[in-house]
Amino acid sequence: MRKNIEPRKNKKGEVVDGLHEIGQVAVGSGQICLADPCYITKGEEPDITITTNFGDGMFPVFEEWEDNKRIALVVPLETELHTALKDEINKLPDPPSYKKDNLKPGEFNPKDIGIDGYKYIEDMEEDYK
Repeated sequence: MRKNIEPRKNKKGEVVDGLHEIGQVAVGSGQICLADPCYITKGEEPDITITTNFGDGMFPVFEEWEDNKRIALVVPLETELHTALKDEINKLPDPPSYKKDNLKPGEFNPKDIGIDGYKYIEDMEEDYK
């Protein structure tokens, strides 16, 4: 987790009700785990492991406060950045497929990215199974 951030307080020094970002967790495996750190150092499995909705990246960590008491820890599994990236990925055209586009092997396909639209000959053969 990245540096802890103090929740916002009022003039009395009490934490303001609501969600407060306290830091971020870096994800490289597409998973976030919750565990007591002393057990992780002993090589035991985490208590809870969850998969993110997007995969890798930085995920904000929030505390929920009510009546100057911390009541929940919240980790959104998809952020605005992740949603924007998904939207851009979904705009990409489908990869070329000779079978779907009714083309013969070697025939020009306007959706081609590489030679004949395939990176490897096995891809083309897979398309015709």
